Amino acid sequence: MPKNTALSRKENPMRMERQIEILSFLRNTNVVQIKELSDRLRVSRNTIRRDLKRLEEEGLVRITHGGAVGIQNAPMGIPLGIREDQYAEEKVRIGKKAAELIQDGDAIILDAGTTTERIVSFLKDKKNLTVITNGLNIALCLLGIPGVTALLVGGVMNEITRCTAGFYAEEFLRQFHVSTAFISAGGVTVDGVMNTNAFEVRIKRSMIQAADRVVLVVTRDKIGKTSLAPFAKLEEFDVILTDSKAPEEELEKLRGKGVEIVLC
Repeated sequence: MPKNTALSRKENPMRMERQIEILSFLRNTNVVQIKELSDRLRVSRNTIRRDLKRLEEEGLVRITHGGAVGIQNAPMGIPLGIREDQYAEEKVRIGKKAAELIQDGDAIILDAGTTTERIVSFLKDKKNLTVITNGLNIALCLLGIPGVTALLVGGVMNEITRCTAGFYAEEFLRQFHVSTAFISAGGVTVDGVMNTNAFEVRIKRSMIQAADRVVLVVTRDKIGKTSLAPFAKLEEFDVILTDSKAPEEELEKLRGKGVEIVLC
């Protein structure tokens, strides 16, 4: 499993944007040369070599002589359309329970994701809410709901997961303090909470740091599962909302860490 670099070391805040650009270029060509990337991104060849080394460590590219090639099915995130169809009924129940934690007048964060998106359907009777999100699908769902002020986080857009991340997104979130952040994840074990996409790790950290209360919303397939990029300790979450068919053995392990789990 790759190191949780978002937690363990400070990085150049523009590195993430460069690496996303490199991966976007690879999706179109599948092969890149260091010189070409250096010219395109206006940085030194040594900088590109370091970026490629980092991407190779994350399992996203394979370095070749003078360049790199993309890895088929590299984990840049599961396309939104596919995720929307998975565990649809369970996500609705989780969304309803999550909405019960929201009071009139609250300011909240909704992390990008199809489970967090289901929360929006149950906000229509709330009053004077402020909702901050980096999910384009969520922002569109919020349009036209009376009593809700929606703030879309700016930044670099992941065309697969339809969300924003990066340095400017993190800077945007530093301006706010909210009552509750609802966070999505790709895996949850006693060792921590992980994401399938390494490039959204830092923005999830920013969301957690901006909130008084942090709620993890995941379907049962994420419980007991490891994923590419760790972004938080289990103890950083006040509540985990998941569906009632989550594996009991794994739930007991999580409860042993002192976190509250609500089955929906």
